[in-house]
Amino acid sequence: VALLCNFPPPTADKPSLLTHQDVETLFHEFGHCLHSIVTRAKYGRFAGTHVPGDFVEAPSQMLQNWIWDKKVLDTFAADYRDPSKKIPADIVKKMNDAKLANAGVFYRRQFAFASLDLALHDPHPEDMPYDCIAISNPILEKVFLPIDPSTTFVSYFGHLNGYDAGYYGYAWADAIAADLATVFEKAKDGYLDKQAGLKLRREIYEPGDSREVNISIEKFLGRKQSIEPFLKKIGVKADNKKKAPAGPSQESR
Repeated sequence: VALLCNFPPPTADKPSLLTHQDVETLFHEFGHCLHSIVTRAKYGRFAGTHVPGDFVEAPSQMLQNWIWDKKVLDTFAADYRDPSKKIPADIVKKMNDAKLANAGVFYRRQFAFASLDLALHDPHPEDMPYDCIAISNPILEKVFLPIDPSTTFVSYFGHLNGYDAGYYGYAWADAIAADLATVFEKAKDGYLDKQAGLKLRREIYEPGDSREVNISIEKFLGRKQSIEPFLKKIGVKADNKKKAPAGPSQESR
């Protein structure tokens, strides 16, 4: 397994330096690598990232949480001129607070793209005209933001190929990832907890798709799935007086 990255090369007077976003990308893609590195599935068809499309991004999205944690950052993030200088705690807190700044816009955009993807893949009579623009623009305007009727976003929406009727999986997996992360958040050593990490390996990565993904998720969580961690992540508080809806699962795919 190889992880090929397009990061800035070192120069004559300084090493290769990564932005926080670069590090987040590195952790995300490494999450996919782990799926293939530690798999114990008997058949390749069920090993590694050969899992349901609306789950495949969940483990890698969860690993992105590591680079927002002060303890984790302190293990590697420092001033290259003086490694004793770590990122200050108040800066890390502000970085985490800033994540919510555009959460609403980001997820409305994701939901708009997912709705568009599903609509375009709905069955339709072969003898009827199929106007992609007439279908897509109203959806984008209703779910996301007002759109210029002369624009044709759908013509360069690359995920229509490869993620056919599956773009919703990004947000779906994001909700699963937020739920999975709670195991580390509650662990003794947080995101550096060895027992939680071993449980992640055994219950999520090793089986792959050799058993029902919902079973793997609930074995790792030790409970049924919940949507509340995702609502917390995006700044929406669940009503504690009402029973929160169940978390996402693969039953509807």
